[in-house]
Amino acid sequence: MNRTDRTIISNKLSAVSIRDFLLVTTVWKRSSFRVVARELGISPSGLSHQVRKVEEALGTTLFERSSQQVKATLEGEVLLSHIQDVLGVVGKLDLLAVKTSRPFGGHLKLGAISTIGAYVLPHVVNLFEANFPDVRIDLLEGKTEGVTQRLRGSEIDMMLSCCFADNADLETKPLFTERFDLIANVAHPLAAKTSINVQDLDASEFMTMADGEGYSEDTLPAAIRTTQHDYNACRTEIRGLSLETIGALVSMKGGASMVPSLASPRLSTFPNVKIVSISGRAPQRTIYASWRRSSPHQEAFHQLCHILSEMQAVCDLPIAGASSL
Repeated sequence: MNRTDRTIISNKLSAVSIRDFLLVTTVWKRSSFRVVARELGISPSGLSHQVRKVEEALGTTLFERSSQQVKATLEGEVLLSHIQDVLGVVGKLDLLAVKTSRPFGGHLKLGAISTIGAYVLPHVVNLFEANFPDVRIDLLEGKTEGVTQRLRGSEIDMMLSCCFADNADLETKPLFTERFDLIANVAHPLAAKTSINVQDLDASEFMTMADGEGYSEDTLPAAIRTTQHDYNACRTEIRGLSLETIGALVSMKGGASMVPSLASPRLSTFPNVKIVSISGRAPQRTIYASWRRSSPHQEAFHQLCHILSEMQAVCDLPIAGASSL
């Protein structure tokens, strides 16, 4: 190390450990000393001391502290962002240093949006365990925005969602396409039919799923596409609800909605509910897998995507990206 390098790395900064950086970024994410201290099993005073050590080494205050919350200062936001980058590089070094032949470094943290979890994840876990028996898998559910944020923040390794992650930091691949069925209250006029055409759907008394959680808009009938952007229309938009909640609303409130075909058998057991198949070019959704381009496990992710695409045949689903005619 030459003299210039030594002047860049001051004595104070050299005393800061990777663990110290992890502590301050965790406080940044949680906005609470008390929550972080409880999660990490250390005392709040001990955590505060470690944070102040980092602040002294960097020569600036990272957080505004109050009785209500902990908020990063303007200077802190910039420094914490750089610290997060440093930790990302350290994480890659740690993974590459582990001499193991196991994919994903032996551990995969998988997130899925709530309208996928209950019906898709069991199939995913079965395929994963059959092909990666030596790899531990942890699961997480949430809304699209939250799961995406966790993926970008390195809290999970891979995400399953219904929308293409148009982000330069993420790699996204389509896995399979799933058709939708009509779920209707028994009092609804369409409940008396065994099969309907998508053009039979009426915008009135119809609950539509929000963007990023449901069907592709280009497969919806014109009446429903129009009312999706008309706040005076007589319909309800459902956002971030589980499919069980949608079934319960149709059962108790009346009306109709659409649910993915994998969920239909379970939802058909709800009282006062009828599942009706949609013929022709039925509404559908594509399930995507996304992961960080910076991950050292690119080959394993592509292998997993190929394996998960087997659900297309296992569950008798149409091919991803193709129209149902």
